[in-house]
Amino acid sequence: MAQGVVADNWSLQDITTLFNEGLESDQSGEIILQNGSHSYSPVSSAVIQTEALFDFITDLILRDEILVEEKFAYAWEGVSSPIHEAKQLGVVRLYPFLSEPEKIEGPREQIVNHICSTQSLRLAHQKNVDGWNANHQTPDPLLSATLWGGAGMCARGFVYEKSYTPHPLRKRLFLNSGFMLPAADALHQLTTFLDDKKVNVSKKIYGNDSLYSAYINIPALPIRVIQESNSAEQLISIALQMRDDFQSLRDWLKMFQNAMSADDTTSLLKYRKELDSVSQYIEKKIGYGVASNPVTMEAGMGIFKIVTQGNPLENIKNQFGIRATLNKLVFGGSGRAEIKKYAKMFGEQGSGVGYEIERSFTKNS
Repeated sequence: MAQGVVADNWSLQDITTLFNEGLESDQSGEIILQNGSHSYSPVSSAVIQTEALFDFITDLILRDEILVEEKFAYAWEGVSSPIHEAKQLGVVRLYPFLSEPEKIEGPREQIVNHICSTQSLRLAHQKNVDGWNANHQTPDPLLSATLWGGAGMCARGFVYEKSYTPHPLRKRLFLNSGFMLPAADALHQLTTFLDDKKVNVSKKIYGNDSLYSAYINIPALPIRVIQESNSAEQLISIALQMRDDFQSLRDWLKMFQNAMSADDTTSLLKYRKELDSVSQYIEKKIGYGVASNPVTMEAGMGIFKIVTQGNPLENIKNQFGIRATLNKLVFGGSGRAEIKKYAKMFGEQGSGVGYEIERSFTKNS
């Protein structure tokens, strides 16, 4: 079974605008739910564009295919965009999900009910529904696109048994409302694992001071792509070229995903054991040992050298195959230099927009 994902045309539209017009300097609206009501909190449009691009790069490299709703592809397909290269290669594929709209409708409305966790949000959504039914206009287009559109895309993923990578504003709404996407996504589990390990490495390097130990939290694969690219125009092409480099990891993810779909506990434990092995190796490599098994750490040439009395077989296994690939991604760069390079690619180094980009990916240890 192909390891595919449903993605938003909205994300591809934002990415296309990014490449054609640069990082936007205005604000978008994140839907916040608090005390039984909803409101909009300003968030940098450049940050939203960047998050959409980083999600897309990860999917480009590690998904077999990215499916987008055919009916709304005009949002990006009709203008010059590096996404067309991915479409020509068949990695991005238009799919007629709405050829059977009756399949989508029921799950979509149930998802809307789960997301509408406040009375305020339910009333605002109903006004959009009434306005659309009356004259095909919604009083709150941003809410409609975020809530109604996001629920519709979730429904597509549910009906067609595919994972879903939501637009960043939709992702924020899901998190703020307490709505959770299905957990059975092998790539999401892998990227969460990589993020957690990168955090541990950053804490070891920069310490835990509450004021000064902030670290940059960029997904591992966008870091690699930025490192290899000399200009913004190359980012998508480099990501597509990296598909060959990560074919083995993509195959591993496909088997992991198939085991999830089949609820094959034995196989799932095997894949989790491989991740556990990488986790233990990294902890030892950065100096997190136990009293009975002391570890020291040496830093040289930008890479950590392990000196440990740990299991030599596990150490050897982590030098080859999937485990070695994952270790390289964890230690492949903190993202500090890469986020500055990214802003420079779009002419925003040292600007207010560049500061917002860097700040948005900075987390406290």
